[in-house]
Amino acid sequence: MSKKEVERNTLKQQANNEVIDIEKLSEKSEVTSSLRNLKGYWAYLVLVVSVISSLFHLYTGGYRPLPAMQQRPIHLAFILFLTFILYPASAKTDKNRNPGFIDLALGIIAVWCSFYLVYHYRTIAIRGGYAINYDIFVGAIFCLILMEAARRTMGFVILSLSWICLAYLFIGPYMPGIFQHGGFTFNRVVEHMYMSIEGVFGIAAGVSATYVYLFILFGAFLNKSGTTKLFANLALAVAGHTPGGPAKVAIIASGLMGTIQGSSAANVAATGPFTIPLMKSLGFKGYFAAAVEAVASCGGQFLPPVMGASAFIMAEYLGKPYAYVAAGAALPAILYYTAVYYQVHLRARKVGMVGIPRNRLPALKAVIIQQGHLFLPIVILITMLMLKYTALYAAFFSTMAIIVISALRKETRMSLRDIIDALQLGAKNVISTAIVCCTIGFVVGSISLSGLGMLLTHSIVKLGGGLLLPTLLISAVASLVLSMGLPTTSVYIITATLVAPGLVSLGVAPLVAHLFCYYWGGVSAITPPVALAAYVGAAIAGADIWKTGYTAMRLGAAAYILPFYFIYHPALLPRGVSTFLEVILAVLGGLVAVFCMGALGEQYLVRRLPWYKSFMLVTAIILIMYPATLPQVLAVLLALFVGITEYTKRSTDRRPPLEVKSV
Repeated sequence: MSKKEVERNTLKQQANNEVIDIEKLSEKSEVTSSLRNLKGYWAYLVLVVSVISSLFHLYTGGYRPLPAMQQRPIHLAFILFLTFILYPASAKTDKNRNPGFIDLALGIIAVWCSFYLVYHYRTIAIRGGYAINYDIFVGAIFCLILMEAARRTMGFVILSLSWICLAYLFIGPYMPGIFQHGGFTFNRVVEHMYMSIEGVFGIAAGVSATYVYLFILFGAFLNKSGTTKLFANLALAVAGHTPGGPAKVAIIASGLMGTIQGSSAANVAATGPFTIPLMKSLGFKGYFAAAVEAVASCGGQFLPPVMGASAFIMAEYLGKPYAYVAAGAALPAILYYTAVYYQVHLRARKVGMVGIPRNRLPALKAVIIQQGHLFLPIVILITMLMLKYTALYAAFFSTMAIIVISALRKETRMSLRDIIDALQLGAKNVISTAIVCCTIGFVVGSISLSGLGMLLTHSIVKLGGGLLLPTLLISAVASLVLSMGLPTTSVYIITATLVAPGLVSLGVAPLVAHLFCYYWGGVSAITPPVALAAYVGAAIAGADIWKTGYTAMRLGAAAYILPFYFIYHPALLPRGVSTFLEVILAVLGGLVAVFCMGALGEQYLVRRLPWYKSFMLVTAIILIMYPATLPQVLAVLLALFVGITEYTKRSTDRRPPLEVKSV
């Protein structure tokens, strides 16, 4: 063997014995950003505006709230200005090119239009909301600028939906049958969209200006304090050594990230750069690694406390405290992650995957001693919410607590520069969500003005024949189709407005109905042809997007089935109306469904499942859905029979795995 080969083998052996470095893994997989790379005075301008914006939201969130028609326009003034400075007009534009005169002009005009409403809102209120011609002129300009901002940040999907809804307001008199309405003038439409709290400054904008901003800022401070690295190291220490360890690390790390973020695509972009290379390095195929990360990140939008900001909007829609929504959403989300984790475990066993050697993993004790204190802000946040402090005050106080708690150890102490960077990062991260929340106001405003929502609700119930199961199936398909290509916040607002009322009219509890539609809208992130989370993961892994999407659908089967389960077993969503025994039985039934789904997804327990046992598991899933004792007992017996007869073969069946270290 030559000297160079010996040196190369020595270096490779050293690399195999090194403790995994999350930052080095992340550097190998960069996610392309659509933001400009600003330098010089432009960078300082964005820094100053971002810091002022974050300080303003901290002040109004934790100390002095402003009236809705002041808070929301000021919020959008900051967001729109940053949008036109940071986002180029075209995706083909060189990201290193500074903003031009048009970008700066649009940003300044957006600020002027927003502050026009802030300055004149009392005058407008005194004249009963009546709009003069100058109001209409300013409002029309503002609406056009908001549409351009939506195009730059989110593309044409959400914008096209807004145009269709706005067009319906004008062409209503020419529509056939039940879709016909009297029509609205241009002035009436602009007045409704710009000068009322039912248009672009509606509930979604209000949530964006308060809860969303503060919780995203909370996440930015956690990121700068090193909590993101803590999540990754903790997941590695807990699950890295088990069969298929890297995939389980992705599930745990993405779940932890989801507690503070909740946007599936953003979650993939945050954790994928280290989980996907880690999975690939130990033998996982690229498309499978990307699918695991996408499915794990998709669950972030179902997992409290943030739920992609939808928890706060849901509380506003339902007129319930935030804690009511978070408590109801917790158990289904935990079951979802249990199902994904179990199926990945079966896949690892099926193909003979091994875990990461322990000498390459961080020690759990060392991680907790060195970084465990960074969990305290999250504990404080959840405790304050459970003690019924307002979500705004809890987010504000927890954000301030990060600065103090991170200082307990020198390694995690936040410097002044870290704090400024966190303030800037929070402002940048909130841009796309805020633009979506306000742009979706065109859709919600059009629906409320035209009465389209009641029409669709009536149509869904009519198509379902007034029966629950057909209506659920129609609602599921409608939620999925309406949500394709949309971010999490838009998914909830659209499904809550158009689909959920139909289920409520059939007697389904409002929270249960809203979560059903939210789940079926959320799975659009892993459902081709427009599976945003799967496609982000595929880009990081360099994998085929279609393979990634279809694999993600199979791994995320729980997200398609769980909504039907908690419709028929609403005790899974504790809302103060179920007994403790009912909740326990609902959870146990859910675990039976998880076992059946995992085995069916891989067609494996300790060997390839015979066809008749697969049929028994399908039957068990159907029976467990039915809210009666006898079917549930039969479902449990079927699952037990399959499980016991298969696992008893472990001592006698010594055949090798179905594949060899390839997923």
